[in-house]
Amino acid sequence: MTSGTATPDPAVLKLPRLTPDKIADVMLSIDEMGKIVAATGLAQKFENTVPTAPNFTYNPADCAPMLYTGDADTYGDKWNGYRLRSLQEPGDNYEHAIYQTVTTFKNFLVAEQMVTHYKDVLAKCRDKDVVTTPKDNKGTPSTLHLTQIPHNSDPAATSVDWTVSSKGSTWVCSDTMRTQGNVLIEVSSCSYSDSRSSAVIADRIASKVRQV
Repeated sequence: MTSGTATPDPAVLKLPRLTPDKIADVMLSIDEMGKIVAATGLAQKFENTVPTAPNFTYNPADCAPMLYTGDADTYGDKWNGYRLRSLQEPGDNYEHAIYQTVTTFKNFLVAEQMVTHYKDVLAKCRDKDVVTTPKDNKGTPSTLHLTQIPHNSDPAATSVDWTVSSKGSTWVCSDTMRTQGNVLIEVSSCSYSDSRSSAVIADRIASKVRQV
């Protein structure tokens, strides 16, 4: 039997810990986002405070997490704070669509496990075509192609990165999921060019987490 006070590992103490009430403080503003993706006229389209389910079906179905930011089935209920903001130019002919998501967990290991899970899904789905079909049958199915890419802007990050391209179109989304302490950051940045700005956005959010 031992007695005394347990001392946390110094490496653990150094990890940033964000509380749910501080999530909004680390998200990028419209102006910050516009400078990263070289866009003017961006506006917030909507904001979610809980993960949601897609209004689409995917084939293969297992690839859904890679195509829908903040997928409720994948995020589950282990998080204690969540916020997703969608930005794009007004109107139907927008040039950019950006989704930034910040999620907090009580345990930083759970955030890292999420990245591991997405890596496993991507290992099965990379270099595959995925057919996405609206559940309301009002739209036409489309074919999307998944490709794994490296996280070049911060090689030390615990992350997974991929692109989603639309078959028959130049529309491309770069996607990043990375951790910073107990925070999971997921970003999808889409435009008519493969700018791969999602990693830069995610790393900028991570930098803010370290400063809170």
